[in-house]
Amino acid sequence: GGDGATAATVGQTREHVVLSRGLGVTQFVVAVNKLDAADPAWSKHRFEHIRSLVLNFLKENGFKQNRISFVPVSGLTGVNISREETTEDEEGWKTLRKWYKGPTLVEALDGFTPAKREFEKPLRTIVTDVSMEGKNVTVRGRVVQGFVRAGDGIVVLPVGDEANVARVERGKAAKEGSSPYSFAVRPASPNGSSASAEKEVEDIPELRNCALAGDIVEMSLSGIDPARLSPGCVLCHPHPSLRPRVRRRFEARVLVMERLAVPVIRGSQVLLHMHSIDVPAVLSRLVSSEKRGTNNHH
Repeated sequence: GGDGATAATVGQTREHVVLSRGLGVTQFVVAVNKLDAADPAWSKHRFEHIRSLVLNFLKENGFKQNRISFVPVSGLTGVNISREETTEDEEGWKTLRKWYKGPTLVEALDGFTPAKREFEKPLRTIVTDVSMEGKNVTVRGRVVQGFVRAGDGIVVLPVGDEANVARVERGKAAKEGSSPYSFAVRPASPNGSSASAEKEVEDIPELRNCALAGDIVEMSLSGIDPARLSPGCVLCHPHPSLRPRVRRRFEARVLVMERLAVPVIRGSQVLLHMHSIDVPAVLSRLVSSEKRGTNNHH
């Protein structure tokens, strides 16, 4: 409900945009909320003012304008959230439609270009949870690239131990709103249309007992000591040429926030956040620095 200029320059909004850029996010839908409380209500001028400020900020952080969309909404009354949604503010709908002809928030989200799933690359699965299951070890995680099937052999990095995949199951929420890491079978809906997309995949014989890039997966592994597995491990193809090299040093490009209180120098100790783990690290050398928005290195 604050000033759009404030949101665009300080606070969590700025941090979240910078972090999302570092995580590989390339598409944005900006929901301009609480326009029903503007003066006047559903003011086009107010919407365009916020849009101009935030758009410039996103472009400064490397986002392309053709991948950014702005949607005026009211989270309180439900105006422009979804066309099917009932709302208590019919007048708000009418006022907004006088100047806004774009999509609802749900339609804008549905308009995202799906991320490319890199099925053809060697297997990489990031482990997020480990538990015992009889004689086998159950691991949960996300398939980043490649695919894995029941019966495959895998290697666990960085320890290098090999194991066999006894069971593969994609993540299915047990009920609406539950965690994607819940693997209970979803009950069928009354109209018989439950999990139609999942059913289509299961109807393909080659994809049964198989998880693909982008899937949340639960696997049962045999032939490995559970003490050798932990969150943060990477499951890979067993062939040496198809697994990543394990290194103690790597070169990274780091974006420094403007409100940094302590300078980044050689020998600085940092906490490296990787997927589900945090690892202490030390900056051993500064290769170069670059001012944001320029190509001047020094």
